[in-house]
Amino acid sequence: MPSRHRFSLACSLAALASTASLVLALGAGPVACSSSSSSAASPADGGGDSASGDDAGPVEGGDGAAGEGPIPARYQALATALDAERAKLGASGAAVAVLEHGQVTFAHGFGTKGPKSSDPVRATTLFRIGSMTKALTATAFLSLVAEGKLDPSAPVTSAIPDLALDKTYLPSLTFHDVLSHQSGLKDYLVISGDASDGALAAMLTGASYATTDYFMDPPATFWNYSNPNFYIAGLAVERAGGAPYKDAVAHRVLQPLGMTRTFFLPADVKADGDFSDGASTNPDGTPWDVAPDAYDNGWARPAGYAFSSVVDYAKFVQFLYAGNAAVLPDALRQDMQKIEVSTLEGASYDGYGYAIFHDDGVRIGGQFYPTTVVFHGGDIPGFAADFYLVPSTGFGLVLMANADGAHFSTSLVEALTTLAGLAQPTAVPPSLQPDPTRFHQLAGTYYEPHGVVGHAVIGVNASNVVTIDLPDIDPVTPAIPYDKTMTAVSPNVFTWTVQGTTIDVTFVPDATGAIAWMRTRYFAAQPQQAAPPPTDGGAPSGDGGTHEGGLPADGGAPADGGAAEGAGPSPGPGHAPIDPAVLRAALRTPRL
Repeated sequence: MPSRHRFSLACSLAALASTASLVLALGAGPVACSSSSSSAASPADGGGDSASGDDAGPVEGGDGAAGEGPIPARYQALATALDAERAKLGASGAAVAVLEHGQVTFAHGFGTKGPKSSDPVRATTLFRIGSMTKALTATAFLSLVAEGKLDPSAPVTSAIPDLALDKTYLPSLTFHDVLSHQSGLKDYLVISGDASDGALAAMLTGASYATTDYFMDPPATFWNYSNPNFYIAGLAVERAGGAPYKDAVAHRVLQPLGMTRTFFLPADVKADGDFSDGASTNPDGTPWDVAPDAYDNGWARPAGYAFSSVVDYAKFVQFLYAGNAAVLPDALRQDMQKIEVSTLEGASYDGYGYAIFHDDGVRIGGQFYPTTVVFHGGDIPGFAADFYLVPSTGFGLVLMANADGAHFSTSLVEALTTLAGLAQPTAVPPSLQPDPTRFHQLAGTYYEPHGVVGHAVIGVNASNVVTIDLPDIDPVTPAIPYDKTMTAVSPNVFTWTVQGTTIDVTFVPDATGAIAWMRTRYFAAQPQQAAPPPTDGGAPSGDGGTHEGGLPADGGAPADGGAAEGAGPSPGPGHAPIDPAVLRAALRTPRL
């Protein structure tokens, strides 16, 4: 996980949707990702608005609001855990929906609709859902596959011949690659941009995209989470479906599933009235109360800009479990949930389908539950969201919160161990454990040619601690701080903190087992047999306007400042010079 997010794998199984692993996420036991306190509390003893059935029956009616009343005893422990964790995560409000045997049996809101609001969150309250939007995009894409209008194995240029990417690798890039995050494309996101229906095509076919995005590695080399994959899938839906992206998804997915309160436009959310503001932080460190119309971006919409409620999105989870022929043939529904590529985050147990993480087991503390769970998380300024489905039992969980990075872990453990019907636990498989005796195979100098970090020197000290040095980054001013050691969390994955952000570093082996790549969400580097030493040189360089950070509350420019920085050493002819602003901006850019 966005781990998934950028942070501790022991923190949330779904944090960033981007590097998520249930096998790893709870490996250290449940912990809170934040110790900040909530600005408003709602006791879990029946306060606020609830939508719940009896202890085992389905919730009836409309958007799930069957009634308001006390929390049934069956769900009291989950509600208590969730409300307490919400406060620890610094979210003023959150909501949960529980599915059992494919039916919503409990839904409830906690806290208030934003840091400045006293209105209670309901199970029907709308939140931004970030990257949980990607599953809607993939479903719309597959509906066009069912009609013979798109083909996952076809090159993306078959539907988007004018895609403005480097022609070296573009001809080999397929829709399978983008739907399963194997494109090799650098992640790129600007939180606020052109919100028109024409923005998606204009961006991906325009000259600015050609100079902004690039292939970090050749397509189909390995899994690496990147939002542009779903910009491309969204444009294919738009063109093959003959309608703007948001309308195509509404027609092909939302309407057939009865998801009448899942929206893309902030104006529709405000008109609905039952919505939450979010809590984020401006670049200057001041609080940002994120209203629905605080930002929008038409070209990033397919990757993470939908709004929904826990009970409305539960209808999509029901679809993943039981199917709906009006949306997809069953074979395609099942295909999108199967493993298409290993994420390498949990040995052979973790993988990614089409906009769905798939883990063949859940590790909680020192135990391993050999039960398949499919899931995805979402992050966007002011909000966090996650869904989980146990296909074998029909258990599902939808969580939404109104604060940055507010992904639930203790509550998830409570739900999985008491309601999900997991298989009996076993000992943690040895293949999930880091093996320090093999760390020496990682040692060496790695190089990335795009000016993000340049050379990375990996070492292993006498205590089998893996070290990292960035000789091209060390001389820059002002300094970019980074930890000189990395922490192993699985045989292939380490966590590493740079500029205050903890990221996953994955060492990707080739068919022989030798390390072929060092992968992060921000750069990909290959080992150098005899890497040339850095050479002095370079000139001060600004951010160039192509990489953007967080958006201030007033909608102004990112707080990069555009000030010149001292550049690092030049990596030599034919490669991009080290530009410190590139790494700084990448680490500041919000993850979906």
